[in-house]
Amino acid sequence: MFRDFFEVVPADTPELLEEVFRLRYQVYCLETKFEDSSNFSDGLERDEFDERSVHGLLRHRRSGIYAGTVRLVLPDPGNLASLPLHGVTNHPLFYDNNRFAPSKVAEVSRFAISKSFRQRLDEFQSPSAAGSFDPERERQYKEQELKVLPHIVLGLFISMLQLSRDLGIQEWFCVMEKALVRLLDRYSLHFEPVGPAVEYHGLRQPCVANIDEFLLRAKAERPEIWELITESEAESTSSFPMCQSGT
Repeated sequence: MFRDFFEVVPADTPELLEEVFRLRYQVYCLETKFEDSSNFSDGLERDEFDERSVHGLLRHRRSGIYAGTVRLVLPDPGNLASLPLHGVTNHPLFYDNNRFAPSKVAEVSRFAISKSFRQRLDEFQSPSAAGSFDPERERQYKEQELKVLPHIVLGLFISMLQLSRDLGIQEWFCVMEKALVRLLDRYSLHFEPVGPAVEYHGLRQPCVANIDEFLLRAKAERPEIWELITESEAESTSSFPMCQSGT
């Protein structure tokens, strides 16, 4: 049902990148106040890491509204210690070139879901022609839609996995709110905490995840979540061969 309402869109054009930066401005400047809106007079939140990042969007199909975005920041070639989290944690694991090949690592960053999305969705009018509009069908559709909305976060994981697959990324670094870590644990999407929490717009937990292990555990504990985030169907797992070993 999730795919009936949302689609994952790689932000691989200037127009889609503008949608990413506009959504980030909404979240980080207007909703959370993490960033100073006066630094982004064009209403597009960007930073120095965007030039070596890949970005994804989550689009609501009926309305065309972009509900969320995420990026993967890539290290400078050969320099693992060049990611955003290196500015907030000095834990030695994140500097370990023997364990992590820089070309196989990305930092999950700007994981953002707009609080205003629900309000905008409520204001969205059905695109159906007046003569064919069916109030009962529309009511049923909205009820289904509301059941899916709490799981928007999973759509961003679909994006993360697609982007990682295309780039050959095997490890994720991130710094997350503890509430998000707990939410992901409920979905059996487990990140490994690394060291103590750090202060960055409140307490944040540095984490790491090996994507193979991450997916294998999700498949064992919550196969329905695994099927959704890998976009696999029962008859095909070819998109993520990493998931098949050991199962």
